[in-house]
Amino acid sequence: MSKISSLEVFEAKIPLPEPVLVGSTVFKVRTYTVVKVICSDGLEGIGYCYSRGLPIKEIILNMIAPVVVGKEIEKSEEIRAEVLATYWHSAEHGTFTAAVSAVDIAIWDAIGKARNKSVAQILGQKHDQLSVSYVIGYKYGSDESGLIADVDRAISKGVKNFKLVVGAGTPERDAKRMKAIRDRIGDTGRIGADAFRSFKDVDDATTRVNELQKYDLAFLEDPFMESQGEEVVELRKRTGVQVAVGESQFGHRGIANLVRHKYVDLVRVDALVVGGVNEFLLSAAIASESGMRVSTHIHSEVHVQLAAAINNLDLGGLEYMDPVLNIDLVHLLINNPLKLENGIFHIPNEPGFGIDWNWEAVNRYSAS
Repeated sequence: MSKISSLEVFEAKIPLPEPVLVGSTVFKVRTYTVVKVICSDGLEGIGYCYSRGLPIKEIILNMIAPVVVGKEIEKSEEIRAEVLATYWHSAEHGTFTAAVSAVDIAIWDAIGKARNKSVAQILGQKHDQLSVSYVIGYKYGSDESGLIADVDRAISKGVKNFKLVVGAGTPERDAKRMKAIRDRIGDTGRIGADAFRSFKDVDDATTRVNELQKYDLAFLEDPFMESQGEEVVELRKRTGVQVAVGESQFGHRGIANLVRHKYVDLVRVDALVVGGVNEFLLSAAIASESGMRVSTHIHSEVHVQLAAAINNLDLGGLEYMDPVLNIDLVHLLINNPLKLENGIFHIPNEPGFGIDWNWEAVNRYSAS
């Protein structure tokens, strides 16, 4: 049985080619914490998470590593439970849970390699391929020409469903941008909108939603913080909009709270935040028990394995941020980013998560 002998952690900081507007926040760099779990028999597993400038590396090295070293990788849930029990005072806070998630994903990657199976296969793979929901619209520009070019490129790859970033401009401008997508995909494709918690209040949100609904809005993501569930209820009451929240929620109990109080219609789950593999599956099961579907949060190379093991993925498909858009830059750290084939992903069957990390790039961006 493989036992963990050490952890290596890299903080890769990659400058964006140009600043990106996310809601009302401007990003100039993407930061990723990459974790290597090394076992005494030479087996290695790799995981990662967004660090967003937070001290994830220090949390892993100073808090998590002393607990997990010496543990058997096959006991991933016991490891996670012991880490959370040891640091109960921080266990349900996003920064700490992101660190736990990265380590858990690395452990599952090692488990897959030890068994010579993909994570999806270990979890009881239900699907061989998944359609995609194509994330678009981070760059506003002075008109819609850039957005239209990106949409047309996605359509040429077989994409039918989109998620549009909104909230940085006026309601009328966002509606115009959504119309540009609808005009190109016709009546059958789904379009969701991601507000990045940028709406001022329910009145502002109502005005914006009413504009977007003119073009068959499938769902609205993150109009407010997850803790503002009552505002979600009021917005749904006024507009009938389906609301997607949860990607920043830590642990399946947090997801269950959103579901129980009807603060969500489409459950957003990010395995790199929620606590790792089993927390993702538990969250998906909670959604399923209430007749809800799950929407993943980018990180396609990880989520493709997990989404292949559930039956209630969002009808739009696996969320995908195309490397050509240069918004999420994790593709610069790996040698085999997922590739679209006629609008779908085939589930990789390499052991673990099947990610071939480019260690020269990881080290170079970490050193910088």
